[in-house]
Amino acid sequence: MSASPQDPANGGQGDRGTRPDPTGPGGRAPDSGAPAPEESAPEEPALEQPAPEQPAPTDGGPRPDEADLATGAEAQPAATGTGETAGPGGRGTWRSLLAPRLTLGHVAVALLCAGLGFAVVTQVRQTQEDVLAGMRQDDLVRLLDELTQRNADLSDEQEELRRDLAELRSSTTSREAAQEAAELQARTRGILAGTLPVHGPGVRVDIDDPGGGVRAQVLVTILEELRNAGVESVELSGQRLTASSWILDDRAGGVLVDGVAIAPPYEWLAIGDPDTLSGALDIPGGALSSVRNAGGEVTVTEEDDIRITATREVPEPEHATPVPPEEPGG
Repeated sequence: MSASPQDPANGGQGDRGTRPDPTGPGGRAPDSGAPAPEESAPEEPALEQPAPEQPAPTDGGPRPDEADLATGAEAQPAATGTGETAGPGGRGTWRSLLAPRLTLGHVAVALLCAGLGFAVVTQVRQTQEDVLAGMRQDDLVRLLDELTQRNADLSDEQEELRRDLAELRSSTTSREAAQEAAELQARTRGILAGTLPVHGPGVRVDIDDPGGGVRAQVLVTILEELRNAGVESVELSGQRLTASSWILDDRAGGVLVDGVAIAPPYEWLAIGDPDTLSGALDIPGGALSSVRNAGGEVTVTEEDDIRITATREVPEPEHATPVPPEEPGG
């Protein structure tokens, strides 16, 4: 008799082959003292090792082939809930390991954590409330007084900071105004002293002296008429004229302006009101009449923008010093 147990490695369906009956004809072993002859079993899968053959019992017990059949039936793997065979080659084992399983222990741990968190929060709140609840009335009054005094100190500090801010803003405004006034005064002094180049509307006076009759006195007359008409800046043949300028005759035939020799034709540049300046020069018996009487030729041109680029350096005074301001009540 032979058995065909299921092979777990092949899903329980493969045949292991037919083994010969070791008892021989008549149900008895040919030689009870000699072991059964070894026979070459068919090649088994790598995952299942064949069980060693056992000699047949002589006392009427179950034969080896029947025991193998019973053992194979018991060792048949059970089917999983998904219809797949669980075993070394099946997928049911991995799915059962990866599937989350909620147990009573998990529920107990979650409830314990929730209860612990609630207890901690309750304890913290009670501790915070007990800080003031456990203080005496005198301590509470003293604490309230300290808070009130601290609030008053902070209010005073805020008011002081506001006053400082107002003073800073006021001083900044005052400094800015003083700076603007100083800059304006410096520009005015620079224009009057001839230390700054200027431009603006005015007149251009060109004098040609072919006979050499225009001398220093005629040029001084022109300068006086321009000053009387309100001229702000004057230039004569490249020399800036100021309140301290002087004009003299030169022995070589020309004139000297602040020590610099100039020769005809003479060119005047004057910045001021063009109508006023040209009217002051052309009055009867005035500066232009003096030029014509000396044999010179003169042309006056009014322009909207005349540029005077010549400047001069103001020397330091040697004898004059500012008078110190008088003290009040002195």
